[in-house]
Amino acid sequence: MRTLMSMALACICVALMAATAWIVWSSYQTRLREAGIATENMARTLASQANTAIKIADVMLDDIVERSERDGSSGQAAQRLGAHMVHLTERVPEIHGLFLYDETGAWKATSLGVPFKGDNSDRNYFIFHKTHPHSATLISAPVRSRSTGHWIIPVSRRIDHADGSFAGVALATLRLDSFERVFDSLDLGRSGTVFFALENGTLIYRRPFQEKLIGTDLSSGAVMRSYREKSQTGTLMLVAKIDGIERLYSYRRLDSYPIIVSAALSKQDIFWPWRLASAQILGAALCAIATLIWFFRKLMRQATMRDQVEMQLRAASQELEQANADLKTMAWKDGLTGLANRRAFDGKLERESRRARRDGQPLSLILLDVDYFKKFNDAYGHVAGDDCLQTIARAVASSAARGEDLVARYGGEEFAVILPGTDSAGAALVAEAVRQTVLALGIVHAGSPIGLVTVSLGVATTSDGDYHDASSTQLLQRADALLYRSKSAGRNRASA
Repeated sequence: MRTLMSMALACICVALMAATAWIVWSSYQTRLREAGIATENMARTLASQANTAIKIADVMLDDIVERSERDGSSGQAAQRLGAHMVHLTERVPEIHGLFLYDETGAWKATSLGVPFKGDNSDRNYFIFHKTHPHSATLISAPVRSRSTGHWIIPVSRRIDHADGSFAGVALATLRLDSFERVFDSLDLGRSGTVFFALENGTLIYRRPFQEKLIGTDLSSGAVMRSYREKSQTGTLMLVAKIDGIERLYSYRRLDSYPIIVSAALSKQDIFWPWRLASAQILGAALCAIATLIWFFRKLMRQATMRDQVEMQLRAASQELEQANADLKTMAWKDGLTGLANRRAFDGKLERESRRARRDGQPLSLILLDVDYFKKFNDAYGHVAGDDCLQTIARAVASSAARGEDLVARYGGEEFAVILPGTDSAGAALVAEAVRQTVLALGIVHAGSPIGLVTVSLGVATTSDGDYHDASSTQLLQRADALLYRSKSAGRNRASA
């Protein structure tokens, strides 16, 4: 019972820990899924904002290119274009400025006022458009504005002469810090990040902002590799190339422009609340298990005390039963030979007589007496006499081996054998076997004519016709008479 209770407790504890583990794991997956949705939404918001800003700049460039190719970019046409540029940028805070450069890189018109003295022919975007006819809108890596000193993102278009030759560049610049307004609305935690990068991996902007990182090559980073190798959008746990922090990144490519935006929450920020809740859940489960174990141990101690009391009572009961059995055995067994005593013999003979009368079955009785036993005691002493009786008792018992037979010490040196269901012939055989067995013992007896201990036997059996009239007294008297006959005839014989 205790083992079953222990197994039940173990199963309960295992089930409780399994349920706790499932809850913790499920909350982990839920937390990861929620964080993934959050970063996806942030990346989508960033992409929408960036796409809108670049789209506005692209539309402005379409207008500037169309006007410059139609009206030219000198004299009054340049003044009108400059005024138009100012008008275009008045209500668009993301636009740092609009510029027009001729084929030499000289400033022809700008939304910033008086053109800057010098040229931009050394800028990468200018060189690109000069060497790539019919090129589309180009988004370049951030640079510092020569006119204001601000970090800007150049968005440029090529301008052609009527014959298709290179006529200059139209440029719209986006303020890098204009994205801060959107970023401020995002909950990035303590170690989160967002970044913009060109499709070739050139970093445009990253938050937290570090000026030295602008233009860094991220092409070998995990996000850019995933973009190139898997899909244009994705969410995955990665270790950042820049700072080595593990984060959950969601990235996506702008719909119309070769720019990758990404938002990420650090793994530590994502799972810190989960770790706290999991620790509380685990602590509660362990407390519950500890309480169960405490109650179980208390119950077991009480059960042990009860078992000890029961064992003591059971032991006392067994001792009493054993004492009663010993008393009963002593009441029915001869103390010297271990055979049934006279009381047991009388009871058995009466019962078997009644059964023989009831069932119409024969019943035989053998009485035997050790020859010249008084002389044996006188010659060898009573201790030797007792040993002799014990030895003869074992020999007689071995000759009547059936379970229903009874061998008893009738009194002194006399023994009796009750043989239920045995006729006279069978009883005679048993008696002769007993006589020969005793003789074969070879117990020396100087007072006997043959020098050995012998026995005389009387064998009585209920007559074939009087089974129903047989009585124990009559059978005993007949066996006693036959025993006397054997003694009178010279002893060491069986009379039937």
